[in-house]
Amino acid sequence: MKKNKTLLIVLVILLAVAAYFFATKNSNTLKTREGVLSDFAIEDTTTIDKIFIGNSTGENVTLTKGSGNDWIVDGKNKARPESISILMKTFARIAVKSPVSSAAFKNVVTSIATQSVKVEIYQGNDQPSKVYYVGESTQNHQGTYMLLEKAGVKSTEPFVMYIPGFYGYLTTRFYSNPLEWRDAAVFKYLAGEIKEIKVDYFKKPEESFTIKQNGLSTELYNNQTSQLVENFDSLTLKTYLSFFDKAYYEGVVLEMEQTKKDSIIASEPYFSIRVTDIFGKENKMVGYFIPNRNNPVSEDGTSYPYDLDRMYGYFNDELLVYIQYNMFDKYLLPKSYFNKK
Repeated sequence: MKKNKTLLIVLVILLAVAAYFFATKNSNTLKTREGVLSDFAIEDTTTIDKIFIGNSTGENVTLTKGSGNDWIVDGKNKARPESISILMKTFARIAVKSPVSSAAFKNVVTSIATQSVKVEIYQGNDQPSKVYYVGESTQNHQGTYMLLEKAGVKSTEPFVMYIPGFYGYLTTRFYSNPLEWRDAAVFKYLAGEIKEIKVDYFKKPEESFTIKQNGLSTELYNNQTSQLVENFDSLTLKTYLSFFDKAYYEGVVLEMEQTKKDSIIASEPYFSIRVTDIFGKENKMVGYFIPNRNNPVSEDGTSYPYDLDRMYGYFNDELLVYIQYNMFDKYLLPKSYFNKK
């Protein structure tokens, strides 16, 4: 028994030594081959101040570092913080998994030359410090073919890249549609930052209302008459205001013809919510029912007319998105809900 245990320990040590020498030899080989660039990783990602991502169809996005930790999409809108975080972790941890096999080499080079996503990374200069050409995933989807360019010179060889400890491919992290990079926040206010909330229900206008704040005063108005509502519960109203600290849309409606989008926007909405902050800036979401496509039915067999999980939302008169009921139900209260009981 003791002899077997000793042999097992010796075997483990030998395997560890072999793995070390294999990794060292592989790394040194990559560094010394002429024209080969393999140092994809960026040690200090805090120095990155601009990223350009473009695909072979001409679609592209430029992400620039703004104030604090904010990033800006094409100089207009705030970027999704979680997507920026994933991108930075990718830059920091990306590593060479292996060279491209001889059998696949020609096809990989051709694919990267014609269909890759180009990722330019800037670190304080007008010229990118590194450029990734991101190709397809490997057959087992555990690696991604990529080629590196530095100082305007491309590597003579692509590599299979990966994130140690991550099982999957990296292509999907480098998307080039600006709409997908845009922050999905709709309402993000502290209650004291809100000047006015106007809620309209188009099929039940009698339940539409407006909340106005002026200093310590919070008032409720009837949208049909523009008159002050006298008998409202102030605690319920303030609780409602606190809901506006965090609301997001699910995603942008991308795979739809513009004519159909125009038709949705021109139809009668279910609701409209417009929030004005103390600086006069507005955010507006207009909601539209989505027809029941999957045809779920109630217990008595009655078919529901609309999708039970999500609606279309038209954000700030410019972006058609999907919104979920479980996120927006709390905002869609009738005026009568605030009456004193």
